[in-house]
Amino acid sequence: DTMEHASYVGGPRVLQLENDVANYVGTKNCIACANGTDALFLIMEALGVTSGDEVITTPWTFFATLECIVHLGAKPVMVDIDPQTFNIDPIAIEKAITPKTKAIIPVHIYGQVADMDAINEIANKHKLFVVEDACQAMGAEYKGKKAGSLGKAAAFSFFPTKNLGCAGDGGCVTTDDDALAERIRLVAGHGM
Repeated sequence: DTMEHASYVGGPRVLQLENDVANYVGTKNCIACANGTDALFLIMEALGVTSGDEVITTPWTFFATLECIVHLGAKPVMVDIDPQTFNIDPIAIEKAITPKTKAIIPVHIYGQVADMDAINEIANKHKLFVVEDACQAMGAEYKGKKAGSLGKAAAFSFFPTKNLGCAGDGGCVTTDDDALAERIRLVAGHGM
């Protein structure tokens, strides 16, 4: 049906997927995009991450996490992980914050969700954005809430090797922030 009607980009099945993912994750918005890398890039661009900003993240990730930061002209600041979970260490995050820090990207690695209570508390204290790299965490939960609903926005990948893969490449952004979702839709759709 999709092939017959040539509705692969933004067609009714994509809109249904966006609604289904938003409902499943527990957010108001889901925006489909080309892949998880684009999802991360779109979120950070929409949040205004730019040259001179610093973004704290973990080195225990696929290089796309860092690539998106660098592509925007910002500086990735990598901090250590908790050796028990392989997730970013909140204590290390707080020690790395400077006046140039704009955002924190915890990576929910291997389907394990980072310590989001501690990370969000640090982010709120320092007025920073939390962008979840949930590319490997569709369906993972943290204290009864799904990955992708725990920060300002989240990026998911549907690369064929992910736990929710597609035939080819794909990704999405989830967020409760309607204004951010609209900005992401505009950027992803070339302003249309």
